[in-house]
Amino acid sequence: MKTIKIINNQLIIQIPYDIGLVNLIKTSFSPRFWDSNLKVWKAPVNEKNILATYSLTTYHQFIVSPETIQEIEKYKTIFDEQRKVADVKIAASKAIDANIEIPSSLKGELFPFQKAGVQFIENTNGRTLISDSMGLGKSVQSIAWTLLHPEKVPILVICPATLKVNWQREFEKWTSVKSYIINSKDTNLRCIKGIDAYIINYDIVEKMKDLLIKMNFQIIIMDECSAIKNVKAKRTKAINELVKGVPHILALSGTPLLNRPIEMYTTLKLLSPLNFGNYFEYASRFCGMHRTRWGLDVSGATNIQELSNKLRSTVMIRREKKDVLTELPDKTRVIVPQICDLKEYKKVENDLVNYLIETKNKTRLSAEKINQVEQLAKIEYLKQEAVKTKIPLFIEWCKDFMENDEKLVIFAHHRSFIEKLMLELKEYNPVKIMGGMSSEEKQKSIDSFQNDKNCKMFIGSITSAGMGITLTTASHLVFLELMFVPALHDQAEDRILRIGQKNACTIYYFIAEDTIERDIYNLLQSKRKIFQELMQDKNNIIENTDNNILNDLINKLENKNGIN
Repeated sequence: MKTIKIINNQLIIQIPYDIGLVNLIKTSFSPRFWDSNLKVWKAPVNEKNILATYSLTTYHQFIVSPETIQEIEKYKTIFDEQRKVADVKIAASKAIDANIEIPSSLKGELFPFQKAGVQFIENTNGRTLISDSMGLGKSVQSIAWTLLHPEKVPILVICPATLKVNWQREFEKWTSVKSYIINSKDTNLRCIKGIDAYIINYDIVEKMKDLLIKMNFQIIIMDECSAIKNVKAKRTKAINELVKGVPHILALSGTPLLNRPIEMYTTLKLLSPLNFGNYFEYASRFCGMHRTRWGLDVSGATNIQELSNKLRSTVMIRREKKDVLTELPDKTRVIVPQICDLKEYKKVENDLVNYLIETKNKTRLSAEKINQVEQLAKIEYLKQEAVKTKIPLFIEWCKDFMENDEKLVIFAHHRSFIEKLMLELKEYNPVKIMGGMSSEEKQKSIDSFQNDKNCKMFIGSITSAGMGITLTTASHLVFLELMFVPALHDQAEDRILRIGQKNACTIYYFIAEDTIERDIYNLLQSKRKIFQELMQDKNNIIENTDNNILNDLINKLENKNGIN
C-alpha cells in the first residue's frame, strides 16, 4: 500500500520496497530523508512537497489521510493562481507574433514569430534560453534585442569556432555595430577602439578568462550552449566565473532539452538559479539520480512535463518550423564562412598566378584552347586545396549541428572527401552515394536515410546523387564543395525540397574565406540571377556555364594580381 499522511507538520510516506517507487519519492520530494527505524520516508510540509503529494495522488494512486487532503485544499488556491500565471507564461513561450516595436537601426524586417522572440527576451529581462528549431533565426532575434538596449555594451558572443565569422557577418548584415573576433594572441581588448560586440570561441575562453572579465560585458550570448553541458569541464568553470555579475545572458540552442535534462543544468543555473535549484536538487527531480557501484547516475529523465512547463514559464522560448511554416520561404541559402589556415593554399595560388603570367601573351586559337584545359585543371586543383583547408572545421561544424538531433544531407564531389567524411562522422551512421555504386546500393542508402531514425547523415556526390532521388526526411543540406554549374547545385538542393517535405529548408554553403570558393559562390549567385531573367534552356546553361565561370575566375585572379 502507498500512503501519505501528515504528523507533526511532516509528511510521512510509506511504500512497499520497489526501486521505481523509491526513485519516484526521491525525485518528487525535496528535502526528504529515510527514517530507518520507522521504515518510512519523511518530508517537511511546504508548498513544493504538497504539490508533489497532489501529483502522486492524481497520477500514482497514493492514498492520503484526511489531514493531508485538508492541507492540499489549503494550498489549492495558491496552486491555481500559480498555474494561471504559469499558463500565460507558457503561452508566451510559444508565441508567433507580438506588437513590440523593433528599433529602426535593425537593417531589415523580422518575421512576426521573430518579433515574438524579441518580446519574450524582453519579458525575461534578457536572461533567456532561445530554443527555436534550426533555421528560425535565433541569432537575429538576439541581435535585435540588443538594439533595444544600445547602452548595454560591450556585448560578448561565445560560439563554436566554426561560427565566429558567421556571427560577425550577422552583425554586419543586420546592424551598424562593429564587431571583433578575439583570437588567442590578443592581450588588450580595450585598445581596440570603436568595438561594441566581441566574438570568441568556447575553446579559448578559459585561456582568455581574466582578460574577458576586465571588459565588464553587459550582455553575453552563448550560441550552441550545449558546449558547456559538462559541469566539470574547464571551459564550463571559466564561463561560470565570466558571467558573474553580467546582467543579461542569452543562451541559444535548437536542441530539445528533454532527452538528457542534466546536459542543460549548467545553462539553466546561469540563467535562473533560483528556479532550478542546486545540482543535486535538479538531478534528483529531473534526471532520475540514483547511486550505482560506480557513483551517481544522472543520465535519466524524470518529471519531464514539469520540467518542460518550468522551462517555458521561466526562461525558454521554443517554436518549431511547423508552427511558423506559413511565414517562412520554402528555401533559404546561408553562407557559413570560415577562417582557415591558408599556408598551403597560397602556395598553390601563387603557382597558378605565375602560370597565368607566363601564358598571358599566347594568342593563337589552338594555344587558347590548350590553355583553357590547363587553366581548368589548375583551377580545379586550387579549388580542392581550398576544400582541404576547411575539412577539420567542416567536421566540427557537422558534429555541432548533430547536437540539434536533426538529419543532415551533405554534398561533396571528390571521392576522397566523401570517404573521409564517412570515416570521421561514422558515429552518426551515415550513408553515401557516389560514382561506381550499383542502383541497388544507391537505393539501399536512400531507404536507410529516409526510414532509419538512427541514420542521421546522407553524404552524396553532386554528380551521382544530385538528381532523381528524394531525401525529404531532412530539411537541412550543406555543400562542402562547389561546382561551376549553378544548375547542379539547384538540382542537388531540390533533393530535400520535394513533395513530402513538411518543413522550410535551409541550404548551407560552407565557404573558406579569402579563397577561390568565395569568388565561385558569388559567380554562381550572379549566374543564377541572369539565368532566371533570361529563362534560358537548362541544357544550354549546363553546357556553357563551365567556360563562363572559368573565364570570370581567371579574370578575377589576373585583376587581383595586376596581370595585364
